[in-house]
Amino acid sequence: MTHRWMLGAALLLLAGGAATPSLAEPPRRPSAAQLEAIRRWLCPHGGAPVRGVPGRCDRAIDRTPWDGGLPAPQRDASAACPEGTRPVLARGHRDIIRCLPS
Repeated sequence: MTHRWMLGAALLLLAGGAATPSLAEPPRRPSAAQLEAIRRWLCPHGGAPVRGVPGRCDRAIDRTPWDGGLPAPQRDASAACPEGTRPVLARGHRDIIRCLPS
């Protein structure tokens, strides 16, 4: 009885009851429009997904830098605070003055 069951299973496999990897459908590639929609969804602020780093997008070239175009600090100790601010000694420092709104 066991031999007949095994023979039936073998015949079923040979007849195509189970798909072999060589007969499997090749994976489908997304179209250009689908790829653009995926990129916009993954990186809503611009850039492109970084391969191998989930959740990370490289920076978009046309975006402003992190400092937003602010001028570099002048590091001039004698500079006066701008109008509308007052000089205040920074907490925990004896030589650092910050300009806070008055």
